[in-house]
Amino acid sequence: MAGLGADLVDVTRGRWTSRDALNSLSLQVGLLVVAVLVMAVRHHANDGLWFQGDSPRHAMNGLFWWDLLGAMPVNPLDFTLRYYARYPAISPATYPPLFAIIEGAAFALFGTSPYVARGLVLLFGVAAAGYTMAWARRWIAPAAGWTGVFLALTPAIVVWSNSVMLNIPALALALATLYHCRRWIESTSLRQLQLTAVFALATLGTYYQATGVLVICAVWVLVRRREIHAPRQLGWLAILAVCGILPVVATCLIAPVQIVRHLPSVETLRAGGTWSFYWLALPQIISWAWLTVAVSSLASGIWSTRWRREVAYLVGWIVALLVPLSLVTATDSRYILLAIPAVILLAAVGLQALAERFPSPDGRRPCTVLLASLTVAGVSAWRTTIPRVDGFREVAEFLKVQGPRDAVFYDGSFSGVFVYHVRANDPDFERRVMLGSKLLYSIAPRSTFKPVNENYVSSVEDVIDVLRRRSGCRWVAIQHSRKDSAGTSMLARRLLLEAVARPEFSLVRSFTVTANGVRRIDLYRLEGPLLPVTGVDLQFPNFLADRFTNVVPITRHQ
Repeated sequence: MAGLGADLVDVTRGRWTSRDALNSLSLQVGLLVVAVLVMAVRHHANDGLWFQGDSPRHAMNGLFWWDLLGAMPVNPLDFTLRYYARYPAISPATYPPLFAIIEGAAFALFGTSPYVARGLVLLFGVAAAGYTMAWARRWIAPAAGWTGVFLALTPAIVVWSNSVMLNIPALALALATLYHCRRWIESTSLRQLQLTAVFALATLGTYYQATGVLVICAVWVLVRRREIHAPRQLGWLAILAVCGILPVVATCLIAPVQIVRHLPSVETLRAGGTWSFYWLALPQIISWAWLTVAVSSLASGIWSTRWRREVAYLVGWIVALLVPLSLVTATDSRYILLAIPAVILLAAVGLQALAERFPSPDGRRPCTVLLASLTVAGVSAWRTTIPRVDGFREVAEFLKVQGPRDAVFYDGSFSGVFVYHVRANDPDFERRVMLGSKLLYSIAPRSTFKPVNENYVSSVEDVIDVLRRRSGCRWVAIQHSRKDSAGTSMLARRLLLEAVARPEFSLVRSFTVTANGVRRIDLYRLEGPLLPVTGVDLQFPNFLADRFTNVVPITRHQ
């Protein structure tokens, strides 16, 4: 990324010593790239679509936004609804579009494959480690640049770097924002301010949960305000910050129900778990060893003027990230990945202070410690497991051969993965998917995150009638989980399972799939008359109260 050149400079002369190796940028960058590639190869069979139901929707959003930009429709809302009517796995109102647009461009260049999206996330992972390295080399010591490698080998970073998710792209862009913001605070350079603004806008355009980066920057500016003598620049930065908030405001207007369930209630604010969740989640995303060293490093900031400012920046970074996120009702440890580099950098401060207190002239002792630490980190990263989802592509490819222009009804929690593979094998928009959660029932959150169940059918005859008259689907794919043997609590799904056992349906094939709790997908064919469907009814109760009727699925030339 831009702006790293001034810090990532490595010149070696003559014969290398242990200290040269310890401080070498070329070795640090080289091992960083190797570490990321080794982890990618280690999980080469994983396409990155395992996290439900976000991962496949991120992949689908990339296809959708690229199709939208290619079509340049007069009415984008109409285009979006019609696109959803054909491929009901896009979620453009939930996530900002920047990463999806970049992802769509990557699909156009290298092909529609989840591995392309996963590779793009890996590149962002390298950028995040690179900015961590640049920070450490500039403000701690050249030898501290190894923090970038340790970041890449952190199990949480390994997991999310090999997943089609927004967390790692947002992490990289947020780190770039913080790096250039600090450089601007200390230099009041217009270029650094511009880079800060660009990366801040890019962060907000990638992931709403990453807005905490603005809070961190605001805290830094407030604390260091006496050192900043650039009132005109501050005004410009405020204007750009307002522009960055506009996507969030747009979401409030487009999806008001979604915004409401993210707002804290009085009871939530009074609960102790609200304020302790992310602090207790820190050990889940980074080891106790790093946390212990980082906490020990606080002494360097208290007793040493040499490290006081650095520790203040990093502690302010962590606090300003965790406290505002505690106000959001949606909680997940992955939302605080941005705390990982801060903790590792804080630990590096303590280790550097220790190295300066007990110097090793030839550098052999710290090199030995570094090699041992990298070995431990590498083993930990290698042993990190990532869930996998397999078998859905085979179902989509089978249907492409057996019914290249047919619509298919799908019922199951992994609908996003299935729809993605249907779209990936349907460049001409000839196939269509109808979901059980749209036609037979609804199971979605409303003003809170607790799902609300609503059945649209009350008998087996209702199910068959709806499929014949309103779905337009000859093919019926049903996902079976291990818990199905004990029965399902959803009435409409129980009725569907009873319906496919009737003579009106014939079992064509069963596909074994690998997913969390899922055993197989049974593919049925509905025999007898089937009314053609030209439009479908859509509603999104988890976003807004409006209902859209007779939405005609998008075609390639419309």
